[in-house]
Amino acid sequence: MDEKKKSVSEETKATNEELNELVGFEEIRNALKKIDEKKAIIEAEGKDTEEQTKEKVSEDKVESKKEEVSEEKKEEVSEDKKEPKKEEVSEEKKEPKKEEISEEKKEPKKEEVTEEKKEPKKEEVSEDKKESKKEEVSAEIKNTDKKENSTNEKVMVKEEKKSKKGIAIFFGTLVALLVIAYVAGVMYFSNYFYPSVAINGTNVSNMNKDAAKTTLDEFNKNYTLTLETIDGKKVIIAGSEIEMSIQLKDELDDCLKAQKTYLWFVNCMKHHDFTVGADATWNQDKLNGIYEKMQILDKKLMIEPKDAYIGVEDGKFAIVKEVLGTTINTEQFKTTVNDSLSKVVVNVKLQDAGCYNLPEVYSTDETLNADFAAKSEFVDGVITLQLDDLTLEPSMELYDKVLEKNGDSYTVSKTQVQRYVKDLAAQYDTIGTERTFTSTYGGNRKVKISGSAFGYEIDQEATTNALYNALQSKKNTTVEVIFKSKGYTLQGENDIGDTYIECNLSEQKVVAYKDGKKIAEGDCVSGCEAIGNGTCLGLYKIQDKLSPTVLRGPQKAVTKTVTKKNKKGKKVKVKETKMEYEYESPVTYWMQFNGGYGLHDAAGWRSVYGGSIYYYDGSHGCVNLPYDLAQTLYKNFDIGDPVVVYFYDNENRK
Repeated sequence: MDEKKKSVSEETKATNEELNELVGFEEIRNALKKIDEKKAIIEAEGKDTEEQTKEKVSEDKVESKKEEVSEEKKEEVSEDKKEPKKEEVSEEKKEPKKEEISEEKKEPKKEEVTEEKKEPKKEEVSEDKKESKKEEVSAEIKNTDKKENSTNEKVMVKEEKKSKKGIAIFFGTLVALLVIAYVAGVMYFSNYFYPSVAINGTNVSNMNKDAAKTTLDEFNKNYTLTLETIDGKKVIIAGSEIEMSIQLKDELDDCLKAQKTYLWFVNCMKHHDFTVGADATWNQDKLNGIYEKMQILDKKLMIEPKDAYIGVEDGKFAIVKEVLGTTINTEQFKTTVNDSLSKVVVNVKLQDAGCYNLPEVYSTDETLNADFAAKSEFVDGVITLQLDDLTLEPSMELYDKVLEKNGDSYTVSKTQVQRYVKDLAAQYDTIGTERTFTSTYGGNRKVKISGSAFGYEIDQEATTNALYNALQSKKNTTVEVIFKSKGYTLQGENDIGDTYIECNLSEQKVVAYKDGKKIAEGDCVSGCEAIGNGTCLGLYKIQDKLSPTVLRGPQKAVTKTVTKKNKKGKKVKVKETKMEYEYESPVTYWMQFNGGYGLHDAAGWRSVYGGSIYYYDGSHGCVNLPYDLAQTLYKNFDIGDPVVVYFYDNENRK
């Protein structure tokens, strides 16, 4: 067999060489190459039976075709040159021996081809025969392709049948395994709890009925009820503290059934909470005693709930969240505890149980959010209030107080604006009110001073109209607050300002400040307290200034005996009544601050000041000053500047 293949191979090779010599037979060579390539592909697919058939067909066709071409070539060569070669080939083909065929193919054909190669007469080959050979080769190639395609289709059908059979076997096996697994799961979980199961709050996962009962009985011996408050605190009631006894009811089988084992493949991945009834008893008196000690039931410590509302945060309207508070409904709380104990519940969230008084309006409330949107239309209208030297920027807080709801929208209410201005007056009006004043002495001691000599008073009607009009415009506007009277400043501790004369009668001292700087200080003598001529106390301002002047007391009728001539010219003594001043005191510097009372020098009749002189030898009510001090005050202070007069303790002016 091997020798035959070898002989055929050599013959094929020789034929190919001869064909290559012929002009125009390049296409035949390429076609034969294509057949060889397809043959190799079929061999690589490993189909033994089909491969052998195809190989045999291809080889036979190639050999047949090559022999035909060779014969024709020989005939042509023979006609031109040597006729005997044709006879030799013919006789050799008739011999049946394989060895002779092999030898003849090896030697004579090579010689013939060599001789033919030496012949240069290619023109003698007929063009018609070339075309004929091409057509025959093409037809043979098509036939070969058809046979190959038929063979491939048969192979594919066979493989497809094998594949379908394998898939059917696979899915059949899979379904069988799933059915077995499902039945096994149903049987198992009919007697065992799922991997995540709790009964009465106790974990019984993967336990059977007996194991679960043992676990529950053991747990009940140490039973505790945990109460979780709204703010996350935990209050525990131990069963031992209230002499609690628990007997479980036989309901575990019901829990196993409730698992719905026919859906075990889904339910086993979920958590399940079951409740088993129990006959529980406890000492109510001891439970009441625990209630009395609970801080969460102390009303003094409870925080009241608050509804969500529209407020102002960072100068803008905002929904202020509700406050849940910690106010417990005591009656509901005790009912919840009793129910939980009777059912042997382990954990209770008091909020979920409805034990708290909660807000009625939450930040998610639709009406509240609609109102918020309506109020937000005013956010571009920022109002600035100018109160003398004080600037206020109330922002949306102002709108929050003056807006009034009309249907689904908001408008500015003039009534609310009047209330707002009234509140401003109550806060910033100072006239006639008590002020806090920090003394220069006594370690910056604070004293209270009243007075109506000056101060702020808002013209409420005029200011209301101005503010209302500005709010209506919804524009950025500065509104000047209108005053009926003014003090010296609205910034600081009081409205006195930083330029004033301070008369501390407890220390018998006078101190003067100009623009916040101390410019003068010295002793004084105030009104005589012993005879009721004490200096008036309070907040005043300089009403008048004179230099020089004479200070005169009140006038009164004075009767004196005088000598006068009568009508006859005779001297006689008679009584005469005249109105005279109680006193007349010439001074150089006079600064009036309260009617007939003021600050002045007393150089004409005093040389000593300060101490306790005022009490027994004080003035008629004025504040007596040394000359130099009076001169400094007169030159540095004007009419209208504040004068503060006080004792530390008005109840004991000594």
